[in-house]
Amino acid sequence: RTVRDLATLVKSHSPTLVFLCETRQSASKMKRYRSRLGLKGFDGVDPIGNSGGLALFWHEDLKVDGKFSNARCMDVHVQAGPDEPPWRLTCVYGEPRVEDRPLMWSLMQNLSANSDLPWLVVGDFNECMWDSEHFSLTTRAPVQMQLFRDVLETCDLADLGFTGVPYTYHNKRSGHANVKVHLDRAVVNPAWRNIFFNT
Repeated sequence: RTVRDLATLVKSHSPTLVFLCETRQSASKMKRYRSRLGLKGFDGVDPIGNSGGLALFWHEDLKVDGKFSNARCMDVHVQAGPDEPPWRLTCVYGEPRVEDRPLMWSLMQNLSANSDLPWLVVGDFNECMWDSEHFSLTTRAPVQMQLFRDVLETCDLADLGFTGVPYTYHNKRSGHANVKVHLDRAVVNPAWRNIFFNT
């Protein structure tokens, strides 16, 4: 059912790139879905046990050159055509454990130093930026959100914003057990904005 719904979504919006995180499926199995999605390009990262797993699909007209990947991210260079400017895409699945989250922020800083291309970072960071992005009976530790904001500032990355439902994670429980958080987002550096938004 999930694959069918994803295929319907892709058909409706015709994206040239699709990133999936926490697939919990081997990269070889995810690769089989290329024809279902109509996207022939593929790269993936196997899950660790029953957790994680990354998959990136792209349209055959794109040139996608993988630079680095691990359990937390896939870093690639993208070019829409021989005369189009190359840009950088990093797809992330952030550290689920709070105590390990600084490892993700350190990884982002290291990636930032590796290239000066226009840069888009997208995915589930497993962290929010502000109190307003977290809804539950238990408040989120301010230092967690501050560390996330700090790494975005250090890497010169700004949130692109979004439309639609404000919370990207919902535990679907009721009453005091309900938790909703904005964990997924897209952030870009100024060079990416200059090329794609002319700002």
